[in-house]
Amino acid sequence: MKPSPLSSTMRRIVALGVVFMMSMTPLALADDVTQEDIDRAKAAESGTSASIADNEARLAQLSSESDAATMEAQIASEDYLQALDELDKATKEADEAQKQADDAAAATVRARQDLSSVVVQTYQDQGSPLAVLAPYLTSESLGDLADHDATLERAGESTDEKVQSVEALEAVAQTMQDIADNKKTAKSEAADAAATAKDNADAVAASAARKVADATTERDTLIATLATQRNTTVELERQHQDQLEAARKAAEEKAAREAALAAAEAERQAQAERDAQAARNAEAARAAEQASQEEEDDGYWTPAPAPAPAPDPEPVYNYGGASTAVNAAYGFLGVPYVWGGESWGGLDCSGLVMLAWAQAGVYLPHSSRAQYWSGTHVPLSAAQPGDLLFWSSNGSAGSIYHVAIYLGGDQMIEAPAPGDVVKVTGVRWGGIMPYAVRL
Repeated sequence: MKPSPLSSTMRRIVALGVVFMMSMTPLALADDVTQEDIDRAKAAESGTSASIADNEARLAQLSSESDAATMEAQIASEDYLQALDELDKATKEADEAQKQADDAAAATVRARQDLSSVVVQTYQDQGSPLAVLAPYLTSESLGDLADHDATLERAGESTDEKVQSVEALEAVAQTMQDIADNKKTAKSEAADAAATAKDNADAVAASAARKVADATTERDTLIATLATQRNTTVELERQHQDQLEAARKAAEEKAAREAALAAAEAERQAQAERDAQAARNAEAARAAEQASQEEEDDGYWTPAPAPAPAPDPEPVYNYGGASTAVNAAYGFLGVPYVWGGESWGGLDCSGLVMLAWAQAGVYLPHSSRAQYWSGTHVPLSAAQPGDLLFWSSNGSAGSIYHVAIYLGGDQMIEAPAPGDVVKVTGVRWGGIMPYAVRL
């Protein structure tokens, strides 16, 4: 049945009324926002901020842990290189001691032969029984010949002197062999120490590599978390964290540089004062000696004391050698770091220094600790291009673990650490020794 116009109109009116009423529904029908909701939102926001701060603090800690692990590996590597240097010295000393012992034994043999000819001649001239003199020719040690005084008398003064010479040479030969045996023992102990140091260095290096890898993985995870928390991309967050890390290290380096140079200057002034005090003491001693001499002479004229010897001249800086070494070091740019390396295939820190300075005719041991004692110490503030810079874990020479070549302008060239290459970089002031070494 077709609806009537009236009913259709009524339906439209009712529908419009319903729409109107719905549009006029009061907001009070929605859930009220309570103080608890506000507090919860603030807590969530505060928690997110705290989490971000914790994550960034952990990132900074990871960087420090990676640096510490790398330094542990460098220290262990240097322990091994030092052990190798000591083994090399022990080997050379043992070889030299054995050579001297062999020479002494050969001299003893020649003296025995000389004595033999005298004994034979004595027998021919005097008809003495050769059996009486036989002990001089066959005894391994002449210490048992004290009972043969009668034979010495019959052999004559010449024979007596030769027997004494053999006895002396035998004593020397035995002493030299004892020394050689001790040197061999020292060499064996040094070899054992080097093997132990190598095993330890291998283990520490492997552990350090794991720590660095774990730190890198955790850093990536934290950066992704921070990107989510800040509603940004991982790449932008990584750039932000890299900038924060660079700023943090720059601030640390600035403070370390100021402290290192201040310590170097204080040491320079202290050394100058020690030198001045030594000069005053020497002058006072000369004056006292002169006064004492005048009293002894009781007024008689005596010549004036000789002038004090001139101080040793300052070491002349080997500019040519330094330039040659620096240029040689530049030639190794890009060569990968290799633990214990000393060739174009790979270098470690002291290997780079050793090869670079070898081009200048200066031959250094392959150990940064040994290299520290291979030249003249100069205050860090007076370092010049070509000088060697050193780093120590506790400020002592015995704990040196890294060396680099200074280029001037707070720049240096180095073989930094595993996974890196020979490169030019800014001087790192944290842990640097207060003295550079000039070759």
